Amino acid sequence: MDNTLEGRFWISRSDHSFLGKGRMELLLFIEETGSITKAAKMMKMSYKAAWDTVDTMNNLSEHPLVTRVKGGKGGGGTELTPYAKELIATYKVMQEEHHNFLNNLSKRLQEDNGHFRLLESMNVRISARNQLKMRVIEIRKGAVESEIFMRHHHKETFMAIITNDSLETLELKVGTEVHALFKANAVVISTDTDLKKSDRNRFAGKVNRISRGNFDAEVVVELKGGGTLCSTMSIDALEALQLQNGMDVVAFCKPNSIIIGIW
Repeated sequence: MDNTLEGRFWISRSDHSFLGKGRMELLLFIEETGSITKAAKMMKMSYKAAWDTVDTMNNLSEHPLVTRVKGGKGGGGTELTPYAKELIATYKVMQEEHHNFLNNLSKRLQEDNGHFRLLESMNVRISARNQLKMRVIEIRKGAVESEIFMRHHHKETFMAIITNDSLETLELKVGTEVHALFKANAVVISTDTDLKKSDRNRFAGKVNRISRGNFDAEVVVELKGGGTLCSTMSIDALEALQLQNGMDVVAFCKPNSIIIGIW
């Protein structure tokens, strides 16, 4: 039986992938409609999922790809930045060449299907809601653990604590580009903007949007330095904080809640 080869590719920055087919299609629909809501419907995804994807792209990109537009007849919307439009043009050229490459390679396949299933299983995706592209700016090595200081391209500084074994395995050094990963339930939000805690990671920002479920809520905070953080909490906690869009808040994340990844 003849084998056919299908595949996807991602545009990467400094060896880290952040833009592929699905995200590119979302950008194209945003450009076409000028609306996250309409783009989400065309992608058959929820409004929340569309915004989550936009947040991820903006956090991983060295320049924003999607911006809000205020005012106007329709009350505002969203639009692509010039940087995003340049990426789209580059992607279209690469997509055409990639299609030609796969067509030629498919004609030469002689391996069993099982080999392709093995390769497919090696495609790894991360469930952590907060994924930020960072650069290591300082390493303080202790007897057992090390403090890793990282800076996001939006200038926010994060600190993670990892074991010295992990430090050696990752071969981290000042200047290394990494991904900082942490779950939304690791981010604690307070409306007391003067609050100080023992957590080394403290960020000021504004509530960008709130998604309520039956028992839990997701709160996205737009940081003053740029980028976003996502926090989950119970509905009771949300109501106790009386959070609203545009409200000034501070977000905390413990250093040992952050996982450092390189791929």
